[in-house]
Amino acid sequence: MQETFFSFELPTRILFGIGALGNLRLELDTRGWKSILVVTDEGVAQAGLLAHLEEQLAGLDYVVYDGILPNPTVQCIENALSLAQGRDALIAIGGGSVIDSAKAINAVKTHGGSVLDYEGNDAVPGPCGPLIAIPTTAGTGSEVTFIAMVTVPERKQKLPLVSRYLAPTLALVDPELTKTLPPTVTAHTGLDALTHAIETIVSISAQPMGDLLALQAIKLIAEHLPRAVKDGSDMEARASLSYAALIAGIAFNNGWVGLAHAIAHSLGGIYNLPHGLCCALALPVVMEFNLDARREKYERIAQAFGVSSADEGIARVRELMKSVGVPVRLRDVGVKEDDLDRITELALADGSVLFNPRQPSPKELRELVQQIW
Repeated sequence: MQETFFSFELPTRILFGIGALGNLRLELDTRGWKSILVVTDEGVAQAGLLAHLEEQLAGLDYVVYDGILPNPTVQCIENALSLAQGRDALIAIGGGSVIDSAKAINAVKTHGGSVLDYEGNDAVPGPCGPLIAIPTTAGTGSEVTFIAMVTVPERKQKLPLVSRYLAPTLALVDPELTKTLPPTVTAHTGLDALTHAIETIVSISAQPMGDLLALQAIKLIAEHLPRAVKDGSDMEARASLSYAALIAGIAFNNGWVGLAHAIAHSLGGIYNLPHGLCCALALPVVMEFNLDARREKYERIAQAFGVSSADEGIARVRELMKSVGVPVRLRDVGVKEDDLDRITELALADGSVLFNPRQPSPKELRELVQQIW
């Protein structure tokens, strides 16, 4: 450790546990937050989860905005701004798209302008207003990260907003809220968390505390994701995945992700596919591409999967994908071969590439994308 130097930050307070949603009213009353905008999507309301939240808000001045899309656009985010003005706090209840959107809404509510004014790194000029993030999926870790991804449909591109000021004030993580997730969504979000964990371990910005969290997340996901996909009412599996997604989010927020995420962002921007699915499609080939640059790290990842060699670890990722019913090729999810050049171009321009342990040439990345197709 005498040669180790790292930075680690976690500004978000965390409440975790089955039934944690029941603490929401106390948190609001303690801080005097009486006027609330709830940011969500239609799926959360249809699953009955919004009703549980509204029980905690009885007697307060609140309004619900449920216009967030699975890959949230600038427009669907800005449509909420008039509702947000003058509110004491925002509450985001939903998956990563909802929480990302609430972060963007919060930045514009606090500092003005439009969503794309905050594109890129450190464009948010100062602290934002109070934001409580309540995840209903176990995948993105957005409840503890500094990042929000926004889709610009006319450009067919997903763009990042990155600032420590975007981090939620409070993450209220109640695994019971994930119980109604369909098997497919459970699989996609779990593999998103797995990608966070694996990529942050091999990132050029990896650091010891992040590695500890990410390795534990891999163990939990490998054991519990197939169980949760098979039986959504298995609360041990659900709680383990919620915890894994949380700690993987903390890890990658401090170590960052790499090439698999760059490819995933390009796929999501062009095809509006689920982010976790896009990550899973890219992850095994990116691991193979990076192997010689980080073999020792991939051996530690393999050990978290319960095998000894890096090659066996990559094989376990593919086996896990197969066990939860996730496709392994782009063509299986409707990606056209004619779009592979554009996917490559967008992936090369994505900031996540900068943290990948091996920098791909345009030719190498095009070959990787072809291999996935």
